[in-house]
Amino acid sequence: MEEWRKGVVSGSTVINASMLNNAGAIVPDAYQQIVGLIFEESAAKQGMEISHMIRYLGVSWVMLAMTLEIKSPALPGETLSWSTWQSGRDGKVWRRETELLHADGTPSVYGATYVSLLDIRTRRICRDPATLDRLNFQEGKKLIEKASSRAEYNLDDFREVHIRRVYPSWIDELGHTNNHRYGEMGYDAISEQKRLELMPDLSRLELYFLKELKLGESVSVRACESDSSAQVLGISTTDLKPSFLVRYQFNPGLSSQFRYEIPTIL
Repeated sequence: MEEWRKGVVSGSTVINASMLNNAGAIVPDAYQQIVGLIFEESAAKQGMEISHMIRYLGVSWVMLAMTLEIKSPALPGETLSWSTWQSGRDGKVWRRETELLHADGTPSVYGATYVSLLDIRTRRICRDPATLDRLNFQEGKKLIEKASSRAEYNLDDFREVHIRRVYPSWIDELGHTNNHRYGEMGYDAISEQKRLELMPDLSRLELYFLKELKLGESVSVRACESDSSAQVLGISTTDLKPSFLVRYQFNPGLSSQFRYEIPTIL
């Protein structure tokens, strides 16, 4: 066995009806949530369960960015197998790769996630070398060639769609808006044509978490679109700083390239 494979964690996940929109397409934030939950499960299996780290170490993993490439869309009811592993570390930022496969072994989704450790007391990124160096694993291959933890955008390209308020149900154990909610806000801000006509052909999703939103804050949600792409930028109305950026890339016809057997219910 290659040394890096000792750090691989594997499992499976089911695509269920709650992950679909009214056009029958998997919504982007469902992909996001799947990969996020895989990260949490793999961290727990490797002795880094998030609630334990918060209570006993005073630190927690926080998501900085996520890039997903949809190689072939999954079907409702389909069980995908997954594997995840550390693929790089740059100082206080770790990169992990996630691979979701169909039953025949063909790729469905590739993911690259960037995380850091948050010091719960100071609400700042942990910089203690002794703590950081304890959390390394053998590094494996990178599945996505072009992925980054840093967002680049032009503020002038975006127009305001609406203003959203942070509700109590959005707040997670860390006391800020769960990253899944940013994906939901992005989806809500893109046009109906993108949501209903092009969503089955989603080929790439990028999410950047720039500044935490807290309970009671409001965010100006702004969007810009082209024929085969869309971007959504959130700006906190409290300090006018960017909070999140979501990018969607569509490949028209992607979903029609793949045909799978739909399970028959007896």
